[in-house]
Amino acid sequence: METNQLTEKQTKKKSKVIYIIFGVIFLLVIGYFVWQNYQDRTSADEGYETTTGVTSTLYPDTENYDYYNKMLFDINEYDGISQNYREGIMKVFRDNGLFEPAEGEKRFSMTKIKDRASKVYAFGDFTGQTKNNEPEMAFLIQSEDAYESKLFIISSDRDVLFRKDYSYAPIINSFKKGSKIFMEGETLKPSPKDGLIIKSKDSKYALVYNESSKTFDEFYQYTNEDLTQNQKERENGGSDEYQEDSEEPTPEETP
Repeated sequence: METNQLTEKQTKKKSKVIYIIFGVIFLLVIGYFVWQNYQDRTSADEGYETTTGVTSTLYPDTENYDYYNKMLFDINEYDGISQNYREGIMKVFRDNGLFEPAEGEKRFSMTKIKDRASKVYAFGDFTGQTKNNEPEMAFLIQSEDAYESKLFIISSDRDVLFRKDYSYAPIINSFKKGSKIFMEGETLKPSPKDGLIIKSKDSKYALVYNESSKTFDEFYQYTNEDLTQNQKERENGGSDEYQEDSEEPTPEETP
């Protein structure tokens, strides 16, 4: 009888030890999965910061496209710009440090004003060297205070063909080869190539590619008032040559 009781106690003791061992193993397994999950989440967070931050290895045709697409083109008025040209604009921002300007430099962006958006980009065969019927693109970006602008012309291959800075906020539109414009005189002549009109509150210029110099030339576009005034000056014995005002147009508030 005593022997049976002793055996029963030993069996219960062994069972308790087994339960403890299994309990410890279970807790270790749970702890391992909790730690692994934490590591995975930490890695995922670090990966998000890497793929969305601006780094020297950023290329706009990677997973960063959606991030920068929303940053630059978040209004419907830019729907006319296809992905290829959007990536070209992103490349300009990246290559010129415009996504993250240096301390003390102004921040630039595509305008967010809907009425203005359609007037800050235009397409055309500006150099006469477009490929596969894919035009070149001109676009304006402006500073946050709208007192400074930058004009870029890019190819369908995303190469920058022209750049100019302005101390005001103009608007642009393109015109076709053969359109009548003023070029180095007060007589309208057909443009040798597609071109660009750059217009502010106080002036209007035509930008046309010069095949000989491989650069873009800018021509002042006379108003009727200009022509009338110039004619009066000539009739009164003034200079026969048009003297272009040396002062820059005053900064223009964004419409």
